Amino acid sequence: MPRIELIERGPLSPSASYLAFRAPYRHEAGQYVALSAKVDGEVQRRYYSIASPPRADGRIEFCIRHGGGFGRHLSQLAPGQTVDSSRPAGNMRLLDAARGAVYFAAGTGVSPIRAILFAHLDRNPEADATLLLGARSASDLLFHDEFRALADRHPGLRVLPTVSGSEPSWPGLRGRVTAHMAEALRGRTGLDAYFCGPPRMVADLRERLARAGIPDSRQCFERY
Repeated sequence: MPRIELIERGPLSPSASYLAFRAPYRHEAGQYVALSAKVDGEVQRRYYSIASPPRADGRIEFCIRHGGGFGRHLSQLAPGQTVDSSRPAGNMRLLDAARGAVYFAAGTGVSPIRAILFAHLDRNPEADATLLLGARSASDLLFHDEFRALADRHPGLRVLPTVSGSEPSWPGLRGRVTAHMAEALRGRTGLDAYFCGPPRMVADLRERLARAGIPDSRQCFERY
Protein backbone atom coordinates (compact mmCIF):
# COMPACT_ATOMS: atom_id res chain seq x y z
CA MET A 1 0.00 0.00 0.00
CA PRO A 2 1.48 3.41 -0.92
CA ARG A 3 2.40 5.89 1.78
CA ILE A 4 1.73 9.60 1.45
CA GLU A 5 3.71 12.30 3.29
CA LEU A 6 2.16 15.40 4.82
CA ILE A 7 3.69 18.59 3.42
CA GLU A 8 1.25 21.28 4.55
CA ARG A 9 -1.79 21.76 6.76
CA GLY A 10 -3.99 24.61 7.93
CA PRO A 11 -7.46 25.48 9.26
CA LEU A 12 -10.48 25.62 6.96
CA SER A 13 -13.22 26.13 9.54
CA PRO A 14 -13.76 25.56 13.27
CA SER A 15 -14.39 21.88 12.51
CA ALA A 16 -12.23 21.09 9.47
CA SER A 17 -8.63 21.31 8.32
CA TYR A 18 -6.85 21.43 4.99
CA LEU A 19 -4.11 18.82 4.52
CA ALA A 20 -1.74 18.49 1.59
CA PHE A 21 0.34 15.36 1.00
CA ARG A 22 2.93 14.21 -1.50
CA ALA A 23 1.70 11.00 -3.15
CA PRO A 24 3.54 8.46 -5.34
CA TYR A 25 0.60 8.03 -7.72
CA ARG A 26 -1.54 9.95 -10.18
CA HIS A 27 -5.25 10.53 -9.79
CA GLU A 28 -8.13 11.98 -11.78
CA ALA A 29 -10.08 14.96 -10.49
CA GLY A 30 -13.05 13.61 -8.51
CA GLN A 31 -11.50 10.36 -7.27
CA TYR A 32 -11.12 9.21 -3.66
CA VAL A 33 -8.68 7.13 -1.62
CA ALA A 34 -8.83 5.12 1.59
CA LEU A 35 -6.41 6.36 4.26
CA SER A 36 -5.20 4.02 7.01
CA ALA A 37 -3.40 4.68 10.28
CA LYS A 38 -3.08 3.23 13.77
CA VAL A 39 -5.37 5.15 16.13
CA ASP A 40 -5.75 4.22 19.80
CA GLY A 41 -3.84 1.01 19.18
CA GLU A 42 -5.97 -0.17 16.23
CA VAL A 43 -5.53 0.24 12.49
CA GLN A 44 -8.43 2.31 11.17
CA ARG A 45 -9.41 3.04 7.59
CA ARG A 46 -11.49 5.93 6.22
CA TYR A 47 -12.39 7.09 2.72
CA TYR A 48 -11.72 10.66 1.58
CA SER A 49 -12.26 12.36 -1.75
CA ILE A 50 -9.22 14.18 -3.07
CA ALA A 51 -9.92 17.91 -3.06
CA SER A 52 -7.42 18.86 -5.76
CA PRO A 53 -6.86 18.14 -9.46
CA PRO A 54 -3.81 16.12 -10.55
CA ARG A 55 -0.46 17.90 -10.32
CA ALA A 56 2.91 17.02 -11.77
CA ASP A 57 4.59 17.26 -8.35
CA GLY A 58 2.31 14.60 -6.82
CA ARG A 59 0.59 17.00 -4.42
CA ILE A 60 -2.86 15.89 -3.28
CA GLU A 61 -5.15 17.82 -0.93
CA PHE A 62 -7.91 16.84 1.49
CA CYS A 63 -10.57 18.48 3.60
CA ILE A 64 -10.63 16.63 6.95
CA ARG A 65 -13.26 16.94 9.65
CA HIS A 66 -11.84 16.87 13.19
CA GLY A 67 -14.67 14.74 14.57
CA GLY A 68 -13.85 11.17 15.54
CA GLY A 69 -10.54 9.63 16.47
CA PHE A 70 -9.34 9.17 12.91
CA GLY A 71 -10.09 12.74 11.85
CA ARG A 72 -8.35 14.10 14.95
CA HIS A 73 -5.34 11.88 14.22
CA LEU A 74 -5.00 13.24 10.69
CA SER A 75 -5.53 16.86 11.75
CA GLN A 76 -2.70 16.52 14.30
CA LEU A 77 -0.11 15.14 11.88
CA ALA A 78 3.07 17.17 11.47
CA PRO A 79 4.77 17.80 8.11
CA GLY A 80 6.99 14.86 7.24
CA GLN A 81 4.74 12.27 8.86
CA THR A 82 3.05 9.67 6.67
CA VAL A 83 -0.13 7.60 6.43
CA ASP A 84 -1.03 4.61 4.30
CA SER A 85 -3.20 5.24 1.27
CA SER A 86 -4.99 3.08 -1.25
CA ARG A 87 -4.65 3.94 -4.90
CA PRO A 88 -7.27 6.36 -6.26
CA ALA A 89 -10.68 5.00 -7.24
CA GLY A 90 -14.17 6.24 -8.02
CA ASN A 91 -16.26 7.28 -10.99
CA MET A 92 -16.54 11.03 -10.50
CA ARG A 93 -14.72 12.84 -13.28
CA LEU A 94 -14.87 15.87 -15.55
CA LEU A 95 -17.35 14.93 -18.27
CA ASP A 96 -16.69 17.59 -20.91
CA ALA A 97 -14.67 20.77 -20.36
CA ALA A 98 -16.33 22.42 -23.38
CA ARG A 99 -19.81 22.27 -21.80
CA GLY A 100 -21.24 24.52 -19.13
CA ALA A 101 -21.75 22.99 -15.71
CA VAL A 102 -23.49 23.43 -12.42
CA TYR A 103 -21.81 22.25 -9.21
CA PHE A 104 -23.52 21.50 -5.88
CA ALA A 105 -21.60 20.86 -2.66
CA ALA A 106 -22.54 20.58 1.00
CA GLY A 107 -20.02 20.32 3.83
CA THR A 108 -16.99 18.18 3.07
CA GLY A 109 -18.77 17.09 -0.11
CA VAL A 110 -16.99 20.09 -1.58
CA SER A 111 -13.79 18.01 -1.91
CA PRO A 112 -14.37 16.27 -5.28
CA ILE A 113 -16.33 19.29 -6.51
CA ARG A 114 -13.32 21.55 -5.90
CA ALA A 115 -11.04 19.13 -7.75
CA ILE A 116 -13.32 18.88 -10.80
CA LEU A 117 -14.07 22.61 -10.90
CA PHE A 118 -10.35 23.43 -10.89
CA ALA A 119 -9.74 20.88 -13.66
CA HIS A 120 -12.67 22.31 -15.64
CA LEU A 121 -11.39 25.89 -15.47
CA ASP A 122 -7.82 24.80 -16.16
CA ARG A 123 -8.91 23.18 -19.42
CA ASN A 124 -11.48 25.85 -20.28
CA PRO A 125 -10.80 29.17 -18.51
CA GLU A 126 -13.91 30.71 -20.12
CA ALA A 127 -16.24 27.91 -18.96
CA ASP A 128 -19.79 28.77 -17.94
CA ALA A 129 -19.91 27.30 -14.42
CA THR A 130 -22.06 27.84 -11.34
CA LEU A 131 -21.18 26.59 -7.87
CA LEU A 132 -23.82 26.28 -5.15
CA LEU A 133 -21.91 25.89 -1.88
CA GLY A 134 -23.84 25.02 1.25
CA ALA A 135 -23.19 24.74 4.99
CA ARG A 136 -25.02 25.27 8.27
CA SER A 137 -23.06 28.43 9.06
CA ALA A 138 -20.94 30.95 7.19
CA SER A 139 -17.82 29.77 9.03
CA ASP A 140 -18.39 26.25 7.67
CA LEU A 141 -18.50 27.32 3.99
CA LEU A 142 -15.34 25.44 3.10
CA PHE A 143 -12.95 27.10 0.61
CA HIS A 144 -15.45 29.99 0.23
CA ASP A 145 -12.81 32.73 -0.01
CA GLU A 146 -10.83 30.66 -2.48
CA PHE A 147 -13.88 30.15 -4.70
CA ARG A 148 -14.64 33.88 -4.64
CA ALA A 149 -11.08 34.62 -5.72
CA LEU A 150 -11.42 32.01 -8.46
CA ALA A 151 -14.57 33.73 -9.71
CA ASP A 152 -12.67 37.03 -9.89
CA ARG A 153 -10.21 35.38 -12.28
CA HIS A 154 -12.86 33.52 -14.31
CA PRO A 155 -15.82 35.73 -15.27
CA GLY A 156 -17.84 32.69 -16.35
CA LEU A 157 -17.90 31.29 -12.80
CA ARG A 158 -20.73 32.18 -10.40
CA VAL A 159 -20.39 31.22 -6.74
CA LEU A 160 -23.65 31.05 -4.76
CA PRO A 161 -23.07 30.32 -1.04
CA THR A 162 -26.07 29.37 1.07
CA VAL A 163 -26.41 28.90 4.83
CA SER A 164 -29.06 26.59 6.29
CA GLY A 165 -28.69 27.44 9.98
CA SER A 166 -30.02 30.38 11.93
CA GLU A 167 -27.50 33.16 11.38
CA PRO A 168 -29.10 36.64 11.43
CA SER A 169 -26.01 38.45 10.15
CA TRP A 170 -25.65 36.29 7.01
CA PRO A 171 -26.50 38.48 3.98
CA GLY A 172 -26.63 35.78 1.30
CA LEU A 173 -28.84 32.88 0.29
CA ARG A 174 -30.50 30.76 2.96
CA GLY A 175 -31.51 27.11 3.06
CA ARG A 176 -30.05 23.94 1.61
CA VAL A 177 -28.41 23.85 -1.81
CA THR A 178 -31.38 21.97 -3.26
CA ALA A 179 -33.61 24.97 -2.52
CA HIS A 180 -31.64 27.09 -5.00
CA MET A 181 -31.29 24.67 -7.90
CA ALA A 182 -33.52 26.76 -10.18
CA GLU A 183 -31.36 29.83 -9.61
CA ALA A 184 -28.24 27.86 -10.49
CA LEU A 185 -29.77 26.40 -13.68
CA ARG A 186 -31.55 29.57 -14.87
CA GLY A 187 -33.69 27.46 -17.16
CA ARG A 188 -30.76 25.85 -18.96
CA THR A 189 -30.68 22.15 -19.80
CA GLY A 190 -27.48 21.77 -21.84
CA LEU A 191 -25.33 21.55 -18.73
CA ASP A 192 -23.41 18.90 -16.85
CA ALA A 193 -24.23 18.59 -13.15
CA TYR A 194 -21.73 17.61 -10.45
CA PHE A 195 -22.73 17.10 -6.83
CA CYS A 196 -21.57 15.49 -3.63
CA GLY A 197 -23.21 15.35 -0.23
CA PRO A 198 -25.41 13.28 2.08
CA PRO A 199 -27.49 10.52 0.45
CA ARG A 200 -30.74 12.44 0.86
CA MET A 201 -29.32 15.51 -0.89
CA VAL A 202 -27.92 13.40 -3.72
CA ALA A 203 -31.20 11.55 -4.26
CA ASP A 204 -33.15 14.82 -4.21
CA LEU A 205 -30.85 16.47 -6.74
CA ARG A 206 -30.92 13.49 -9.07
CA GLU A 207 -34.70 13.63 -9.21
CA ARG A 208 -34.94 17.41 -9.50
CA LEU A 209 -32.27 17.65 -12.18
CA ALA A 210 -33.94 14.95 -14.26
CA ARG A 211 -37.23 16.82 -14.06
CA ALA A 212 -35.43 20.01 -15.10
CA GLY A 213 -34.11 18.34 -18.27
CA ILE A 214 -30.62 17.21 -17.22
CA PRO A 215 -30.52 13.43 -17.77
CA ASP A 216 -28.58 10.85 -15.79
CA SER A 217 -25.85 10.81 -18.44
CA ARG A 218 -25.06 14.45 -17.59
CA GLN A 219 -25.09 13.89 -13.82
CA CYS A 220 -21.87 13.02 -11.98
CA PHE A 221 -22.18 12.51 -8.23
CA GLU A 222 -20.83 10.95 -5.05
CA ARG A 223 -22.48 10.26 -1.68
CA TYR A 224 -20.80 10.45 1.70
